[in-house]
Amino acid sequence: MQHPLAIVVCGPIASGKSTLARAVARTLNDRGVAAVAIDLDLVYEMLVPGAKAKDEAPTWSRTRRIAARMADALFESDVEAVVLEGDFLAPHERAELAAALESKPRIRYVTLEVPLADALARVAADPSRGLSRDAAFLARHYEEIGPLLRGRPESDLGLDTSGVSVDDAADAVVAWALAATRPRA
Repeated sequence: MQHPLAIVVCGPIASGKSTLARAVARTLNDRGVAAVAIDLDLVYEMLVPGAKAKDEAPTWSRTRRIAARMADALFESDVEAVVLEGDFLAPHERAELAAALESKPRIRYVTLEVPLADALARVAADPSRGLSRDAAFLARHYEEIGPLLRGRPESDLGLDTSGVSVDDAADAVVAWALAATRPRA
């Protein structure tokens, strides 16, 4: 791979972003592509330890810029692909990331979707969840994010994670991202 690759996994809460991002990085490594995953929630929590809700727009903006710097540092240390996951559905969030990535990698977006009922079951089964376990909160989130999901760019790979295994989804993302990054003859 000649140019570094940034695979950005986005979607609503409990759509499987973190799980898929780690699986994509693992799959890339298994195929000989040095890859690392960056979880934006963890970067946010580094900036605001003990935050009950991650709802501060300025902190999310700072988080995206720091994640971009982390990706640049990883690219400089011979990592070929960085999988970022988090809030990248809105055009301004994507623009902020792209502007902050000084290495100018090829960016490929993967937008996840999952029915609300499946998301509710996922958060109920995850004791590490906080506010997202509140059914009313999660339903409001899905209602608010709906227009962004319906308006996702056609260039995104869209995946419904309710009916596919993590490994199959990771294989699909890797095949798609690597095919999209090959130079054209």
